[in-house]
Amino acid sequence: LPEAEDIAYVHGMIAFGYEQCHLLDRAEAAARHAMTLQHDEAWSHHAIAHVMLTQGRVAEGAAFMESVADTWSGLNSFMRSHNWWHLALFYLSLGRHDDVRTAYDTHVWGMAKNYSQDQVGATSLLARMEFAGVNVGDRWADVADHVAQRGADTVSPFLTLQYLYALSRTGRAEAAPLMQAIKERAGDITQHDHVAWRDVALPAATAITAHARGDWDTVITQMARALPRMAECGGSHAQRDLFEQIHL
Repeated sequence: LPEAEDIAYVHGMIAFGYEQCHLLDRAEAAARHAMTLQHDEAWSHHAIAHVMLTQGRVAEGAAFMESVADTWSGLNSFMRSHNWWHLALFYLSLGRHDDVRTAYDTHVWGMAKNYSQDQVGATSLLARMEFAGVNVGDRWADVADHVAQRGADTVSPFLTLQYLYALSRTGRAEAAPLMQAIKERAGDITQHDHVAWRDVALPAATAITAHARGDWDTVITQMARALPRMAECGGSHAQRDLFEQIHL
């Protein structure tokens, strides 16, 4: 901007940037402006979902996302599944458990099961569903099967922590070598993101594995170390809330 003033996508993207900087009014204004230029601009829908979730406008958020959901069908798997993930969070907050399960089965999981973003979206939604008392049935098994195929994937600490959660939650043998890979990554001082792995991802990973075995004291102490700096691992505010919920 201002050279791209007439391009809806730019306003939708900057709206998300504003939201991540806690400039919620500017975020919503930019997203609404994007929609006046192009009603189906998916990043503007995404930014508004973030704003409404942050402000506790849960019923309004669900209604808004439902009103534009029909425009997401032609998007790539991540953008479609992620906007539905946001709608599912509103459903969860409203106690609409059947709608959450339907959103998960129809839109969040199943389009690109080998894609990292779809895998962590499914993992984090299933975890939140369980924390909220939703019966998820046997849904974990398929997610864990696909995550297990990644091996010791430490490309991104934000993604890796969620892979570890899925594997630990289901008692998969692959959780142990992934945890070892996280420890090795945390000890590799040659990497540019060494500090994030050492000081944030490693204690968070320790907490996640402890959570799976019911060692609550370790969960509390280790996740408490990681949470103040969790942004260093990546992800958005809404996505990182998973780690807050594990701690709670």
